[in-house]
Order: sequence, then structure tokens, then C-alpha cells
Amino acid sequence: MSHSKDKVWLQDYEEFLNSENTKVPKTIENQTFQKIVRWLNPNPALVFLKVLGIHLFTGLLSLSICHQFDMNPFNTSFSISDWMMNFGGHHFCMLGCGIIFVGLGILAAGAFLTLEEVLALRKTEILQTLVLCLISLGLFMAFGAELSLSISAIWILGGVAGGYMAT
Repeated sequence: MSHSKDKVWLQDYEEFLNSENTKVPKTIENQTFQKIVRWLNPNPALVFLKVLGIHLFTGLLSLSICHQFDMNPFNTSFSISDWMMNFGGHHFCMLGCGIIFVGLGILAAGAFLTLEEVLALRKTEILQTLVLCLISLGLFMAFGAELSLSISAIWILGGVAGGYMAT
């Protein structure tokens, strides 16, 4: 509890407990205090699992508009990747698809996370985004996508950029 914000809420909580009209049993006081601590300091691993679940869902949906690594689970004819390939080539397409795939997932996760969870995510946003990218590439490989190191690195760069922009 070294942050000034942590000290402010702690002082407010102690003032409430020390007021004249407050006669709270010690067990309830401890339980309440622990709940407040958990709410204000969510577990980063649990936040990541929430983000991962939302990312997997939105990532699957984003494949319907941007076929990455020739993956098209919905057999849609339109793909933003066709436009990006024509506009800037294969490298531009991989960068853009990484931004879209990871950025949309993290952006959508923001709608389902509490403010405290978003703040916890922001403390390790690059690490969590990088892990999301690696898990996504692993799943692409598991479903038969052929990846090369250079193209995957560009896609990861786009994914990290998209995740950073989304947070």
C-alpha cells in the first residue's frame, strides 16, 4: 500500500471505523477490509484470464473480417487483409492484422473489466499483450496455420502495438 491513492482510501476507511456512530464487530471489520483490498488490488493473473477469454472470443470473430495466416473459419468472402495486401503488401498486412486481432480483443475486454482491473492490466500491459500474441500464434499453429519467424515477428509487433493502443 505504498501508493498515495491506497493511503487515501485507507484513511477514509479508518475514519469511518473510528466515528462515534460506528460499532462494527472486529470480524466484520476484517472481512470488509479484506474485500476492499481485493477489489482495489485485483490479482493480475485473474485479470489476464478474463482478458484471455474475451480475447479468444473476439479473436475468433475478428477472423471473419480479417483472415490471418489464411485462416477463415466462417468462410467469408470479404477480408480486410485483401485490402491491406493490395495497399501495402504482405508485411503491412501482417502488422495490420496483428493490430486488429489483439487490439480488438483488449479493447473489448475493457468493457467487461472493472476500473481496478484495467489499472492492474495497465501495470503489465506489454507483458500481457505479448503473452496474448504468443498464445494466439500457438493456437493458429494448432489449427494448421503455416507461420514463418519473420512474418510472425511482424504480426507480434502489430499485436503489441494494438494492445498498447487499446489500453
